[in-house]
Amino acid sequence: MTVTQAEANFSELIQRPKDTVARMQSSTRKGIRLHRRDEEDLYLTTASKADEAVRVVESTTRMFTALIKSDPTAAQSLADVFPEAFPWVRFLPREAAREFLAEFMETARAASDLGSISPLVPLIASWKSTAEVYADPELAAQLRQSTDDDLGPVERPE
Repeated sequence: MTVTQAEANFSELIQRPKDTVARMQSSTRKGIRLHRRDEEDLYLTTASKADEAVRVVESTTRMFTALIKSDPTAAQSLADVFPEAFPWVRFLPREAAREFLAEFMETARAASDLGSISPLVPLIASWKSTAEVYADPELAAQLRQSTDDDLGPVERPE
């Protein structure tokens, strides 16, 4: 079954709020993507649906954390299946993949306590970039070359 997402222009919400909200409530996901011309799209949903998503993330994170703490083999099992969720993990060295898993779980737990998954986004992006380096043997070789020169602080990208 394909789940289609309800969509509308932001101006439709302003001009016909009842119709737009009705489309949102009748959608499978109980949400609607609102397109804006000059800004990032918005996603409108009910507070109860947003709370449900947060509770699912929190409970899943707590379940995995408890499993890893209670069973020494669970961490290895999770590491073995982690590439199903993040296929690019296959390009990371084994120890780096374990480090990513540990950092992911720690960050997910802390993020769920904040009620926000936002901290996971840059974490995943940075590890994916690391995997891209390892996937390119020439680039990985260049970066492995040791240098004793400290080139100083790196400026924050724009």
